[in-house]
Amino acid sequence: SGTRIIRTIELLLNMSEVQSHTYNYQPKEMDLEEEVLTPIFKEYLALAKGKNLDLTITKENQIPKLFLDEYTIKQIFSNLVDNAIKYTKEGSIQIIYGMNEHMYVKIIDTGIGIKAEYMKSIFEPFTQEDHGYTRKYEGNGLGLALVKRYCELNDAQINVKSEKEKGSTFEVIINKSRIV
Repeated sequence: SGTRIIRTIELLLNMSEVQSHTYNYQPKEMDLEEEVLTPIFKEYLALAKGKNLDLTITKENQIPKLFLDEYTIKQIFSNLVDNAIKYTKEGSIQIIYGMNEHMYVKIIDTGIGIKAEYMKSIFEPFTQEDHGYTRKYEGNGLGLALVKRYCELNDAQINVKSEKEKGSTFEVIINKSRIV
């Protein structure tokens, strides 16, 4: 409970900074694989294994160094992997990344999925698919809203495909202008 309260306060403060345009955006040259994706994979591996989920990471091809804000880019992928694990009862979560016409990172899960009618508001603050005291999953509806804002700060876009009871794919596409 204490951890959940601290996380909620942190999310509220982060959302306040983003909405008031007071976040101190500090982009730097980064190796996304070594500084973000691999550490997040290692951090969440035990949590996934604890739920008997298969968490994998796959590099489809070489990726360049990028010019990004370290805090926000880590928050994007931590939140997406954390959500994938939270909303997946059985199966797998995949982190897939590479470079084609753009730099991309996909988080693919076999989780509970998202209803089509909820997709239009998925990135709105304080919204959740399930409401009330009977909902099965905890949360405050700020995580994906922050992910969207943090993507915008880093000149990236986020796309989501989902089917109820089949799983979800979140893809972050980083603009070529961020390649060093």
